[in-house]
Amino acid sequence: MSRGVLRFVIVGLLVAGVGVAVAQQAPDVAQLVRRIEAAEFPYADISYKMTLTLIEGGTTTRTIEMQVYAKGDDKLLVRVTAPGELAGMAILQLGARTMYIYNPEDRAVRLVAASARAQGLAGTDYAAADASLVGISDGWTATLLETTAEYYKLQLVPTSADVSPYSKMVLWADRSHNMYATKIEYYMDGELAKTMERGDFVQVGAYNGLSRVKITNARANRVTEVRISDFQVNTGLEDRMFTKRSLMLGE
Repeated sequence: MSRGVLRFVIVGLLVAGVGVAVAQQAPDVAQLVRRIEAAEFPYADISYKMTLTLIEGGTTTRTIEMQVYAKGDDKLLVRVTAPGELAGMAILQLGARTMYIYNPEDRAVRLVAASARAQGLAGTDYAAADASLVGISDGWTATLLETTAEYYKLQLVPTSADVSPYSKMVLWADRSHNMYATKIEYYMDGELAKTMERGDFVQVGAYNGLSRVKITNARANRVTEVRISDFQVNTGLEDRMFTKRSLMLGE
């Protein structure tokens, strides 16, 4: 074999070897999604206080306080505690696609349609559908858009309108924070509707997670800032808290 042919063969083998190595290193998208989902709720249960501040045109126009309870990866209860005109309102989410809202004015519990789950609470851009990414491993088509040393960037498109009110989500999973999604873009009808940034990670007792969320409306000069505090983890929350009856009774 001539030296020129031998050099060509060696180069070809090296290129092929690099190709195999790259293919082996390429992350499995479905596995990435499962890791992102698992990072959302690593506890048996958790409760915390959430304070929402609505800023319009640079001016604070509303502050809302809520108490949040979650158990497993399929039970979420949000109770509004202030201001007075909203106190008593509550939202119950069971699984990724079933949501109820309780209005204390008429003491009625209503099932929330899929199309309305993206509606912000009391004029803010915080929606109950944005509270967690639990459920993204089912009913979504995931595509890996970019990989860097700091994050994975993925696109998630729902397989039907029943899965999510959004036409797609684009998220950045932080590799230094256990694949936690620190930035999420939400799209409605193919256009960017809002961007959520999640950060200020804290270690408080058994809680190790974020304490701040910022939601920027892409269509209006409006920002919703969220602060999370008073964490209580693995306290043994009872299943009866997460029922329609409990929603009405305020238990």
